[in-house]
Amino acid sequence: MLSRSVTAGISYEYTDEIFKNPSTILIHSRTVVEKKDFVSTGLLSYAEGDILEVEIPEYKVFELGDSVKITVYSAGGIFTFQSTVVAKDEGSLIVINPPQNRQRFIEKRINPRIEVNEKGKMNRPTRQETNEKQSINEPIGLTVQNISVSGLGFTVQEEFELGQDMVVEAELDLGFPFPCVCEVVRREKIEGGYYYGAQYVKLASDKANSLRAYVLKKQVESHFSKKNLEMLKRTFK
Repeated sequence: MLSRSVTAGISYEYTDEIFKNPSTILIHSRTVVEKKDFVSTGLLSYAEGDILEVEIPEYKVFELGDSVKITVYSAGGIFTFQSTVVAKDEGSLIVINPPQNRQRFIEKRINPRIEVNEKGKMNRPTRQETNEKQSINEPIGLTVQNISVSGLGFTVQEEFELGQDMVVEAELDLGFPFPCVCEVVRREKIEGGYYYGAQYVKLASDKANSLRAYVLKKQVESHFSKKNLEMLKRTFK
């Protein structure tokens, strides 16, 4: 059962023994997890986005926040990198999959995007070409459908249309206030409104860190939720 997660103070180091492979080649690979004065071996059972799951008998020896050295012995080669334990489940550890690691795999997105359902509002849309601010009487409500550390997708259930050349100021409710400035890069008409894809253009470092922690937490929660659902399906077959 997931108790909490940690993300602060993470740094990564690499050996030269890293090879370009699709991330699926890592699954079921023998994986060594090492921390100070302790080494254990398990199997890598999940690799997606920012997280890896290692099934390991001695999982209780590891604590949340432990800095660990991960060595994955896969069919494509040996992967060695520093990581951090961010969650624990019965018989397994969840550790960070470093961004540099993901760039060596075949992935469509460098920054994983997660499905969410969060509220927010936007105001003062600005047209980039003319720097002209669009006048609105009051903030417009929006619903965040997906989010990553580089951008988000949101819907506006009103007859209010944004152009793809516009920048908007928004404030999202992610369990904490998250103000951001976004550039609209995609627009799609949907029933009752519009769907927009946007990328951040201004994000303070403290807000970026909070967003990374939020995205990581949601990935871990989503993984455990799917895992528990699969267990229930197998139980009631």
